[in-house]
Amino acid sequence: MQNENDRAVTYSVVIGRVSTEDDERILETLESLDNQDEDPSREVLLADRISDHVSQRIRSEYPDVKIIECPPTTDLPTMRTLATKQAAGDFVLVTEDHCVPPRDWLKQFARAFAEHPEASAIGGSVVNGVTDTALDWATFLCEYAPMSPPIESGPTPNLAGMNVAYRREIFEEVDEQILTSGFWETTLHPLLHRQGHVLVADDNVRIFHCKKFSLGLFLRQRFVYSRYYAGIRFATGQKAKRLIYAMASVALPPLLTLRFFQNARHKVSVRSHLAEAAPYLMLFYLVWGAGEAWGYLFGPRDALQEIE
Repeated sequence: MQNENDRAVTYSVVIGRVSTEDDERILETLESLDNQDEDPSREVLLADRISDHVSQRIRSEYPDVKIIECPPTTDLPTMRTLATKQAAGDFVLVTEDHCVPPRDWLKQFARAFAEHPEASAIGGSVVNGVTDTALDWATFLCEYAPMSPPIESGPTPNLAGMNVAYRREIFEEVDEQILTSGFWETTLHPLLHRQGHVLVADDNVRIFHCKKFSLGLFLRQRFVYSRYYAGIRFATGQKAKRLIYAMASVALPPLLTLRFFQNARHKVSVRSHLAEAAPYLMLFYLVWGAGEAWGYLFGPRDALQEIE
């Protein structure tokens, strides 16, 4: 990766390193960023709470990557915020440590911003990059089916959190508490939309989601994310509302299953895999419902710090 000290930085790529499984996938991410079409001016800021042998490999093999060491309990939104505060680029791009961009990723973002100069943020679609088993498809579909191609290009309040670029100046007007209080899809994006910023989806800006989960890890992650989501929806003192929503969570698994198959069957890129993924998906939705019920009843506790 070239030394960005010699020229102005256009793109600051922000990544949080949190994966406890498939932890070497980050090396594929960095390799792809090192070989982008047209060699755009960029820097990579890697917030790392793992600090292990892979971290040492990154230091050795990708010395231009700026590693920001974080305590093991640091949550992912805080890690991204720490990295963003050090970004020097005109655009801040956010992805994850198990997502691998194609060679034209930065080129496509450049095209998209040129076509939409009014946009404060642009997000793309997410392609399944691990397709060996039914479990691989199920873990992808459970989380990212709505963002799988094709997505509708144009203005939208909803952008994929791991394939998105922001104009850096927007972070100067956003309170840091917003950035660290939760995932930016549910904190930053709605705020920008309410403030009149233009958010644009572009189906041609694609990234590969390449994390290979074990069943145990995915079930734990699905539970803690659901607990986190439900736990922060209402104030601690709203006990009656929390109890009502906890009881209503029993209806979530069938509702999620119905909504998923209604929407995913229109997705050409994934619909041929729905049948094989279905048994796992129904299990995931049961855990999803249980996690939300637990969050409503007992709050989020440390769920945000456990999410990877």
